[in-house]
Amino acid sequence: MLAQTRLEKTPTGGKQMSYDERVCSRCMGHRHLCGISPCPLLMRAKALSSIDSAVTGLDLTGSSPPSVFVGEQGYPKVLAGPLIPPVMGMDSAIMERPDLWLDKTIDEILSFRFNLVRTKKLIPVNAAVDPPRILSETQTLALSETPTSSEATLLKRPSFTSVFSDRTLPTGPSAPLQLFVLEDNPKVPRAVDKATSDTDLKAVGGIMEMFEDGVRQQQMTRLLSVGLLGEQRSRRLVPTKWSITAVDDIVGKALHKRVHRLPWINDYLVYVDHALGNTVALLFLPSGWQFEAMESWLGGLNPPIITDNEWSRGRKDYARSVAGAYYATRLPSLEHLTQMRRQAGVMVFMEIDPQKWVPLGVWRFREIARRALQSHGKKFSSLDEALEEVGRHLRNPIDRWLKVSKLYREFTTQTLITDFME
Repeated sequence: MLAQTRLEKTPTGGKQMSYDERVCSRCMGHRHLCGISPCPLLMRAKALSSIDSAVTGLDLTGSSPPSVFVGEQGYPKVLAGPLIPPVMGMDSAIMERPDLWLDKTIDEILSFRFNLVRTKKLIPVNAAVDPPRILSETQTLALSETPTSSEATLLKRPSFTSVFSDRTLPTGPSAPLQLFVLEDNPKVPRAVDKATSDTDLKAVGGIMEMFEDGVRQQQMTRLLSVGLLGEQRSRRLVPTKWSITAVDDIVGKALHKRVHRLPWINDYLVYVDHALGNTVALLFLPSGWQFEAMESWLGGLNPPIITDNEWSRGRKDYARSVAGAYYATRLPSLEHLTQMRRQAGVMVFMEIDPQKWVPLGVWRFREIARRALQSHGKKFSSLDEALEEVGRHLRNPIDRWLKVSKLYREFTTQTLITDFME
């Protein structure tokens, strides 16, 4: 998608560059695809941050939410380190709790994240097997479920470079890290201690044990990122972007096996929720497990709709079109069916309003879907009625969605054994 820049008149009669917000989904504030300098997103980041006044030198003292970040550029050597707010005694836990953000404004969320300094040190991914001091302290931080006080010494003052990503939470200004020391002992949940200390347990088993014990998804993601899961000789740093989707997929595949053994639902169920410029609608079909995620970036007369799907046995390859949002909505769908003790086909419709959007990460789709599924939803006896209800919440006409839907085409044309019994 090319940037669609245009000229607009200023109050004084001059002209200035404007931009099409849709390009931000590809640029993420650092690729300059819209051609505007300085970047509008980075300017917004700086305006919402108080880092310049809070960090006066190269020593950084604060209470990490806890939060860590592992980059992907340069793999198998990556930039990794903790995220630290430059203030002691503040309630920083909310900065790493996207499950509590749906009722916040976008500026409130960005303020949480932009007031975290992302410290970074170049580390080989296989260093997780025998971690050096900085990585060992970062791993210890990742074990905690509550904010942990720490001290860091930076090599340079923090600066805003790349703060947005298509999958991860926004990050604040970054700075190279020279020294990092924890001042508090972390509060480690028993399930986390068990999964990370068992060096003969594979990462998949550790993640599922923690999931069953109610460990928050954000913590499982950072444990995988800093190389604290899996057999000792196989432990590696995993870029945060990858670990988010990995956790969604690992838990989803395990629940998929359980759902396969359950009876079908009898009616059509519709669940819808809206937050942060995003709409997520889920339609449950009386069928065996099959899943499709469709996404549309609104704008123009006929905004395109992208789609990925899977049939009864699941996917073997990565969902490249919808990407992380596919796994982020597939997981809550399977969680809901597991709780219902039922099996169904699921169609997910996602719309993004570029006028109300900034790149916040795929967590928003996961949490919007979860909140939608916590509602009672609506039950229908026919597919047409259910689709009419879905269409009421979408700006794209429902017919446009159905034209690209592989699951809809299969569901409405497949022949069932019951058809021969009438």
